Amino acid sequence: MEILWKTLTWILSLIMASSEFHSDHRLSYSSQEEFLTYLEHYQLTIPIRVDQNGAFLSFTVKNDKHSRRRRSMDPIDPQQAVSKLFFKLSAYGKHFHLNLTLNTDFVSKHFTVEYWGKDGPQWKHDFLDNCHYTGYLQDQRSTTKVALSNCIGLHGVIATEDEEYFIEPLKNTTEDSKHFSYENGHPHVIYKKSTLQQRHLYDHSHCGVSDLIKNGKPWWLNDTSAFPSALPINGTHIHHRQKRSVSTERFVETLVVADKMMVGYHGRKDIEHYILSVMNIVAKLYRDSSLGNVVNIIVARLVVLTEDQPNLEINHHADKSLDSFCKWQKSILSHQSDGNTIPENGIAHHDNAVLITRKCVESSGVSAKATAVSPTVFLQLREHSVKPGILKKGPSGGGKYCLGERKRYRSCNTDPCPLGARDFREKQCADFDNMPFRGKYYNWKPYTGGGVKPCALNCLAEGYNFYTERAPAVIDGTQCNADSLDICINGECKHVGCDNILGSDAREDRCRVCGGDGSTCDAIEGFFNDSLPRGGYMEVVQIPRGSVHIEVREVAMSKNYIALKSEGDDYYINGAWTIDWPRKFDIAGTAFHYKRPTDEPESLEALGPTSENLIVMVLLQEQNLGIRYKFNVPITRTGSGDSEVGFTWNHQPWSECSSTCAGGVQRQEVVCKRLDDNSIVQNNYCDPDSKPPENQRTCNTEPCPPEWFIGDWLQCSKTCDGGMRTRAVLCIRKIGPSEEETLDYSGCLTHRPVEKESCNNQSCPPQWVSLDWSECTPKCGTGFKHRIVLCKSSDLSKTFPAAQCPEESKPPIRIRCSLGRCPPPRWVMGDWGQCSAQCGLGQQMRTVQCLSYTGQASSDCPETARPQSMQQCESKCDSTPTSNTEECKDVNKVAYCPLVLKFKFCSRAYFRQMCCKTCQGH
Repeated sequence: MEILWKTLTWILSLIMASSEFHSDHRLSYSSQEEFLTYLEHYQLTIPIRVDQNGAFLSFTVKNDKHSRRRRSMDPIDPQQAVSKLFFKLSAYGKHFHLNLTLNTDFVSKHFTVEYWGKDGPQWKHDFLDNCHYTGYLQDQRSTTKVALSNCIGLHGVIATEDEEYFIEPLKNTTEDSKHFSYENGHPHVIYKKSTLQQRHLYDHSHCGVSDLIKNGKPWWLNDTSAFPSALPINGTHIHHRQKRSVSTERFVETLVVADKMMVGYHGRKDIEHYILSVMNIVAKLYRDSSLGNVVNIIVARLVVLTEDQPNLEINHHADKSLDSFCKWQKSILSHQSDGNTIPENGIAHHDNAVLITRKCVESSGVSAKATAVSPTVFLQLREHSVKPGILKKGPSGGGKYCLGERKRYRSCNTDPCPLGARDFREKQCADFDNMPFRGKYYNWKPYTGGGVKPCALNCLAEGYNFYTERAPAVIDGTQCNADSLDICINGECKHVGCDNILGSDAREDRCRVCGGDGSTCDAIEGFFNDSLPRGGYMEVVQIPRGSVHIEVREVAMSKNYIALKSEGDDYYINGAWTIDWPRKFDIAGTAFHYKRPTDEPESLEALGPTSENLIVMVLLQEQNLGIRYKFNVPITRTGSGDSEVGFTWNHQPWSECSSTCAGGVQRQEVVCKRLDDNSIVQNNYCDPDSKPPENQRTCNTEPCPPEWFIGDWLQCSKTCDGGMRTRAVLCIRKIGPSEEETLDYSGCLTHRPVEKESCNNQSCPPQWVSLDWSECTPKCGTGFKHRIVLCKSSDLSKTFPAAQCPEESKPPIRIRCSLGRCPPPRWVMGDWGQCSAQCGLGQQMRTVQCLSYTGQASSDCPETARPQSMQQCESKCDSTPTSNTEECKDVNKVAYCPLVLKFKFCSRAYFRQMCCKTCQGH
């Protein structure tokens, strides 16, 4: 059992640990019997199988059905594997009533077991024994954890609030045979984890490693749930500060490798059961709520090494063993998989590799040597001792490993769309034209105004003055806005470089040339402050075709208005003495943004390039206070332009704080700029060796105002006829980037959200209700039972026509039955009739019939047993004639009278009359 606990501790600790480990003790036992002699204390117990109420069922606790299935097949047949089991055992003065549920989720549906010899894989299978369970102690669900396997007996861990108990079947030793009779159950060894720890305090002959968890309450039983338990102490309320994760459920697909020493100790027969029993415990503990996130440990692949591998060196040097194992496991990865699917060779992807060995591996600072060379985590485990702390470095900067479904995005179809092509966002809005909105149909166009999320699909009803969000997220690849190359992915705006590549750092220069140095255009700047009479349009500046980065801005607020027109005097903005609302205008092949804030001067901006010459005008209604303008016009140069122009790194202004409270971050991006006009160019124009680091500082560190945290509604207690559902409601205050504290409900000033409400109040549909079955008829043999089936309301108070209940779910009204085998048919005989002769020999008849047990005629009686229906009979004859005194004599002409007498025909009236004398007396 020490083997189980040590391996479990290794797996749990190594995944969580990141520090160096020291030496404490050495445990290396060659058998269970030897290990028990070193335990300070253990007990023997006989577990029994019981029902939910604790009633005895059987002494058999191991899985005798040997139900195996392929992981890739459909869910298990409940007839083959027991989904719920209950056991009882007693130890240390306590009674344990185990409530267990079959656990198949810790093994991947693509799970395989491979046996490797010296030359690689020898054979493999994908069968899994359904004998691994998790659960709790009956009536102690919230405070206990149980993970047991019953493949060859109960093997696992029972964790209570104050102690952890480990149990395994007692092997066939001389000790157990003296105390137990196997007819009354199989003895098991049970002992406390503390028994191991106490002994190790005095054991200095160690293997170079030590326990990470020294003592105290088991980490998986620490109650750190998200619900507050605010208890006043001395009148002061204690604020429970805790971190809450908003992450989703995690999945860690794991490769487990067992070396030949493990096979030699446990044997091929039990090695699979043993490894999966340990991983069943690990999977149970990592789903505990105390971790903050649900982590699903999934065994994707089990490799059993029956011989040493040529490229895998496992010895007492931890760092060498680690390096060798990391390289070896990488060599057996499939190179045909994209990380999301199972390749044709059937080898499943894994995030995490675990080696379990019985070699004594010493750790000497190996965790500091294990640098990250790939995003995969590699662990090495020693089965007979505790962890050496071998854990590869994880993602930097507080990142997380890529768990769950893997997705990669990349740019495609980066060529410009042809002229006249339909806008992608416009097409998405148009898809809603045939869907009613509040009972009416509209033609939808993209809403291009402000105040909305850039990656939500907001559409404007054409011909109406309202817009609405038709979808929370646009289709991946849609531009965030018309003035940017950035695209939406999963509802978030992602940066796209000017080369149309997702995540590229390629940027435009001041001339809007991707990757340019700013030498293909000249900057035009000016200030228009002419004093002109009021009451008319005045020209400010002409903007040539191809101009980019256009900015026109009043220097002070005024009653004047900026206007824009073409060379042909066609006004686009604020023409004909009509003032337009501030918005975006599509003019000359680019988007002009006309802004008129209530407390700032108005402005006109466009990225360009423009497709025609434009003229900026001003409608004067009062004295001209000044208008500043600037734009870049294209020029043609030979060579690189100004050869004397230099470039230098420059810090941009501080960005906005990433958070308004509880600690945000401001950054100063480092960009490459031209020295002559300070315009930004591609980074490759600056010396990369002299690039300064990006500046960063915290901001807005004050706590956020209290707010309500509202959890998701739990499932309704009833599906119809009115149930109740609840949710968690907490008053929280964010005090750090990833830290919050819970407050009294009074801390939140807004109305407290409801925590409980009724649900599914609709009436339940009618349902079929069956009355009792009638008696089986007939009384023997195959017959039928009948019953009445009614369509009733859910409360059984009303009866409905049968048509209101689903016909496909109607229970049967007649079934076959049998009360036992019926008696076979038999021959029945009547009484014999009268003899056909009044004197002498004759015949008599009787009836013979084949009748069933019901008295009905049958043809199933055996013909060989049929009784006779006719037999010979003889009547006594009188010795004197019955007629007158006429002489009795033979008729003279008859000469056969002697023969009549000889053949006994005298009984016949004719022969007796003709041979009266001969037959007289016979």
